[in-house]
Amino acid sequence: MERLLRLRRVIAAARRHPVYAGRLAGVDPERFAREDLAAIEPVAREDWLVFLEGEPKPPVGTALAHFTPSPRLGWMPEYLSTEDLGLQASGLAPYFRRLGLEGTALVTFGYHVFAGGWLFHGGLIEAGLAVLPHGPGEAERAAALARRAGARVLVANPSFALRLAEAGLRVAAVIAAGEPFTSVPGFRERVEAALSAKAYDVFGTSELGLVAGEGPEQDGLAELPLMAVLEVLDPETLRPVPDGGRGELVVTALTRTLMPMVRFRTGDLAEVHYRDGRVVLPRGVIGRVDRMVKVKGVKLYPSELAGVLRGFGIERYRVVVEKKPSGTDLLALEVVAERVPEGLAEAVRAATGLRPDRVEAVAGVEGIVEDRR
Repeated sequence: MERLLRLRRVIAAARRHPVYAGRLAGVDPERFAREDLAAIEPVAREDWLVFLEGEPKPPVGTALAHFTPSPRLGWMPEYLSTEDLGLQASGLAPYFRRLGLEGTALVTFGYHVFAGGWLFHGGLIEAGLAVLPHGPGEAERAAALARRAGARVLVANPSFALRLAEAGLRVAAVIAAGEPFTSVPGFRERVEAALSAKAYDVFGTSELGLVAGEGPEQDGLAELPLMAVLEVLDPETLRPVPDGGRGELVVTALTRTLMPMVRFRTGDLAEVHYRDGRVVLPRGVIGRVDRMVKVKGVKLYPSELAGVLRGFGIERYRVVVEKKPSGTDLLALEVVAERVPEGLAEAVRAATGLRPDRVEAVAGVEGIVEDRR
């Protein structure tokens, strides 16, 4: 019943929001049911960018603001109210309790600008854990502080989890997010062996919060019932794909009322199983339905680099994503030019939040993105 009440609360908030007012005209939130979502036109990130471009100030009631790199806006904001933060914490706590998490949790996702650690923070506290909000980088220091605090839980990008293991960290459980994990053969096994821990894959975005996660059985990422309603749709027809099919993950967040996300098109590719009335993503997110790539846990849209590079006189380019021997992502940019213009890497960083590890001048390229991971 609480799930339905959350859904109706979100629909009521969305009716009052300019992005959704037209889509929800005539909808009665008090009578709204899960099945009624199918009649609502999905919303894309572009719809939100258009709105936010004209409304750059935080709305009344903002308690916390996240930011995501956006070449169009510079940074795309996501706003949460006090109510949203409470819904997020109380929605996640049952999931963390189900995993049996206890003690102190080291969180190595960022707490500045990017949503990162805030997506987990309140839920961990609500579930009875103490939180050590370290943020990314400085593996030796993070491992030392975690040992000092007696941390039993690690919340991290799985590649960084391996670096923490090299620094001597051992925990009972790992909550992994930010990059492909269980969809990469053998990756979970490496992380679990390195940290002597049981590792769970979770999925979320800064706009939506956490929306799916593995249970103790580690048998696929299931819809978190108090966090979101998940759909996997054919990206062309926008109709649900059958059991075992692949399509675009579309999410209605149940913890966002100030900036409601109803049928939000993530652009993520997932395979779906329907299990006991719940949506399960057996391998999590397995790719993109467009050409977007995630690098070091950050979304990168290669096509959006065109305007930046054109300012340097570059018309043709290719983004290449590889894996370093350490397991972390390596971002390379190949540009068709006689030489690499000065300041190019910094301009890319300013536009995307990611600085290329390598920029090369080449004679020619095929396509604008190549993922070699």
